[in-house]
Amino acid sequence: MNDPAQTPIKCGAKTRSGAPCAKFAMEDKRRCRLHGGLSTGPKTPAGRAAISAANTKHGRYKNWREKQAKERYYRAEIKRVMQEAREAGLLVGK
Repeated sequence: MNDPAQTPIKCGAKTRSGAPCAKFAMEDKRRCRLHGGLSTGPKTPAGRAAISAANTKHGRYKNWREKQAKERYYRAEIKRVMQEAREAGLLVGK
């Protein structure tokens, strides 16, 4: 039983006391039966949408990818304009 692959893993989910759960995880899962090991998750698109909406606590990450893409675009535009200004001799330095 010294083989790490054969050693059962502990659940490790944070309990209400703040300590990690000491129960063993379900077979082929990472959590015990009390912390989601028996759950198979939502299967239908409506169920997935409901879970997604229920887990939204604030709007901080809403449209995060779109905002990141927009910021990336503007940074590239600024970099391009700065490079053109340097090439035209309007800026000196880096």
